[in-house]
Amino acid sequence: MNLTTPTTMGQLRRLIAAADDRAGAHVLWIDNGGEVHLSADDGAGDDGAVRLRFAPFQPGAGMVGPLAAHDDGLIGKMYFSILHHWLHAGDAPPGPLEAALDDFEREGGWAVPAEPTAHVMNIAPRHGVFGAACH
Repeated sequence: MNLTTPTTMGQLRRLIAAADDRAGAHVLWIDNGGEVHLSADDGAGDDGAVRLRFAPFQPGAGMVGPLAAHDDGLIGKMYFSILHHWLHAGDAPPGPLEAALDDFEREGGWAVPAEPTAHVMNIAPRHGVFGAACH
């Protein structure tokens, strides 16, 4: 899932589904090129590739894994939080930024429809371009 090209909630679902919630804490992060990653949180430092890092998901919290991937509310919250923070990361000084899914929700967020719909977003904040198409 790369945020400089059109993305879908399905891509995020696949990323979340591939993780094991019981295997330990996980961190959702975005590299400088816009690629979204989900990694085990091993406490390792930033190697310079991290642009945006969300607070770790604790083991057993239901934030990753196949069950989490089927939670429409959770996936919607993650998806739109990722897009929101990535868009605003372009206005921030260089270096890694910390984010939390809650931050976005407090700012109002977007309503996630009850019925499944396709969302395609193309966000490239470093170039001042924002394009979105929703079907």
